[in-house]
Amino acid sequence: MNTAKAGQVGVTCHLLNPTLDEAAALARESEAAGADWLGLPDAFWWRDTWLLVSAALEATEHIAVGPMVTNPFLRHPFQTAAAVATVQDRYGERVLLGLAAGGSELGGAAGVDRRDAAERIDELITLFRRLGAGGPLDEASGRSLEVPVRPVEITVAGRGSKILRVGGRAADHVLLWAIPDSDLDRIVGVVRSGGDAPLTWAPLVDLGDEGRERARVIAAYGVLNASKALRASWGVDDEHLAAVRAALVRGGASNAVSLVPDHVLDDILVPDPDPKALGARARSIGATDMAVPAFSIESVPDRVAWARSVLASR
Repeated sequence: MNTAKAGQVGVTCHLLNPTLDEAAALARESEAAGADWLGLPDAFWWRDTWLLVSAALEATEHIAVGPMVTNPFLRHPFQTAAAVATVQDRYGERVLLGLAAGGSELGGAAGVDRRDAAERIDELITLFRRLGAGGPLDEASGRSLEVPVRPVEITVAGRGSKILRVGGRAADHVLLWAIPDSDLDRIVGVVRSGGDAPLTWAPLVDLGDEGRERARVIAAYGVLNASKALRASWGVDDEHLAAVRAALVRGGASNAVSLVPDHVLDDILVPDPDPKALGARARSIGATDMAVPAFSIESVPDRVAWARSVLASR
């Protein structure tokens, strides 16, 4: 669809297992800071994402909210459609939908094979486009969802080439989340080989709010999601990769931080948060929007203001 306006700033929640009250407080702070949207986590070992989304929307008036990101495996597409429709029924067009393949825990703990993630994401986007245009839930039977589904803004995130190409072709935005600097141009090229969806850049920077330490946790997932060539450049072999994956499955990303080499963190964490320099980098990759992580509720105003200054320097 690719009709979303440019220049948006989003906030992605990185509170650990947020409560409904914390989701509401984060949404209020994000709205007050001038953010356009808030993405909340979807993890089967945490509180349910759609309850978090509802609490955040109930506490606000203007900001868009949705899972950032949900996966196409743990809920049937019809369930995801019903969830979106139900939240839209109460809060209108402020509902967004972020899609990705899901974390390594899906395979290690839930027994899910994610190899067809790109195809499933593509099918889910197709379903929502059909529903938003007034089409049936199921084409074979003609059965419709009995709660109207409005068009919903869809963001795709990921590192796999197939998923990135689907995002470029079919999504309203592609989220470039914590992409290592050495791999950023290649990733953008893969997206563009699929289509022209607007790019939302979400670089990891340390603004003095625990950014570096929290980035180390995120880097553990970065090791798993990196291409074979990128892992080789980092000196991460198959044995090291298996150790990181096992640690993640046992206890989450915080359980794997000791296995992340410092040079990997240095590649993922942007060393200089200067808005002019990052504005030039955003311009060079064609990013029109920004997203920032919320490691705490208190950090949101500074991070949103920083992202606005980067966009102003493009």
